[in-house]
Amino acid sequence: MPANSVTQIMQSSRGQNELLAELEKFRRAITVMFTDIKGSTAYFEKYGDVAGLMMVHQCNDMLRLIVEKHGGRVIKTIGDAIMATFEDCAESVQASIEMQKGLIDFNAPKPEQDHVFIRIGLNYGAGIVRTNDVFGDVVNVASRVESVAVPEQIVISESLREQVEKVNRFKVQHIGRFSLKGKEGDHDLYEVVWTDKKKVVKPAAHAVVAKASKVVPRYKLQHIKKDGTVGLEHELKNNKLTLGRNQGDLQYAADPNLAPLHGRFFVEEGQLFVEDLSEGKGVFVRLIATYTLQDGDGVLMGKQLMQFREKVEAVAAAAATGTTVMNMSEMIKEPVAEFVRLTAEGVDNSIRFPLVEEEITWGRTKGTYMFPDDGFMSRAHAKIYQRGENYFLEDLGSRNGTFIKVRGKTPVPIGSMVLAGGQLLKVTQ
Repeated sequence: MPANSVTQIMQSSRGQNELLAELEKFRRAITVMFTDIKGSTAYFEKYGDVAGLMMVHQCNDMLRLIVEKHGGRVIKTIGDAIMATFEDCAESVQASIEMQKGLIDFNAPKPEQDHVFIRIGLNYGAGIVRTNDVFGDVVNVASRVESVAVPEQIVISESLREQVEKVNRFKVQHIGRFSLKGKEGDHDLYEVVWTDKKKVVKPAAHAVVAKASKVVPRYKLQHIKKDGTVGLEHELKNNKLTLGRNQGDLQYAADPNLAPLHGRFFVEEGQLFVEDLSEGKGVFVRLIATYTLQDGDGVLMGKQLMQFREKVEAVAAAAATGTTVMNMSEMIKEPVAEFVRLTAEGVDNSIRFPLVEEEITWGRTKGTYMFPDDGFMSRAHAKIYQRGENYFLEDLGSRNGTFIKVRGKTPVPIGSMVLAGGQLLKVTQ
C-alpha cells in the first residue's frame, strides 16, 4: 500500500461528515475501568500454562460478577486484564473496593507465594459507546491511570474524583500528578483508600511528576558490580555529576562502550534527572513500573536493542472513525506499530517484530517473540500491550531487567538503575 495510505484514510474519514455525525450519536459520558492481575507470570512459571490459565479465568470470573453486581459491563479481557464500563460513577468505585477485598478471599486458601493481586484504574469522561466496545479519550486516560497503579491499589482520575466527591462515600487521597501522552500539562491522580491496614502508596514513578520541594534531597549513585554487589558510592556535588570514558566526574577508561563524555545527572526543583550526552551510544533507565511507549523509543531487553515505531496518523484515524488500531492494521495491510531491531551502533538492521495483537510477549524460551541464544534475556522477559491509543511496556520480573533509552532529560526515581555503556548505577539518597 502507498506510504501516504494512512493519511488518505484519515483525510477520507474527516470528509465523511455523515459517518462522523453518526459516530457522534454514540458519544456520551461513561466510566471506564481497567484491571490487571499481578503475580500471574510467576504462577504460570511455577504451575504451567494450563493451571495458570485456569487461575486467571477463575480470578477474572470473580471480578466479572462484581462488575455486573454494580451495574457495570465487562467489555473485553486482554490477557489477564479486564476492561469494563459503568453508568454510575459511585458504583464503579464501590465495585473496585469489592474487587480488592474479593482478592483477599481468593488468595486465602493458597500459599502466600501463590497469591495474586490486581491494580485498578478508572476514568470518567466522554467516549464513543457502542454495544460491544468503547473508544476515545475516556479509554486512553483510563488505561494510562491503571498503568501507574501498583498491586492492591485503586487509582482514579480527577474527573472521576469530582463525580464521586458529591456522594461522600469514599476516602480519596491525592497521590501525585502525571503526564499523559498526547495531552498538555500534568494531571492529578487520586487513590481510593479501601482498607485501614494499608498506607497510601505512591503510584509508579515513571509517569509521576514530583512536586517542587524546599528541601533538596541528597542524591547518590551506587556502582553495581558485574556480580550484582554494590561497589563505590558517589554523591552528587552541587547537585550534579557527569561520567564518561575519559571526561567527567566519574571516568571508566577501560569501558569501550562509553563515549568520552557520556551522561549527566543533575537536580532540578528537587527531582533528579539524567541527560544523554553520548551522541548515539545511549543512556538507559531500567523499568520499575509500566511504561507508556512513544514513537521512536529505544528499548533494551537482554542483548536485544529495539526501537518502537508507531504510525501516529493511523492511530488518529482509528480514533476519528471509532476503529480499533488492530482493525486499522488490517485495513492498511501493515502493522500500526512494530519493534525494529537495532545494531549496537543504533542502526536499523531491517529485522521487524510487528505488534499485531493486543498483547505481545518477549522471552528467551517463552513468548510471542523468542530469543533462545540470548543468555541475558529471561525465560519470560517482558510484555507489550495495547489499550485505547496507547502501547504499554512492562517487565515480567526478568533477572536483568528491561531498559528504556533516555530522550533529552529524563526524571530518575529513587531506586532506579541507570545503564551507561557497561556501567550500571543505582539511584539512592
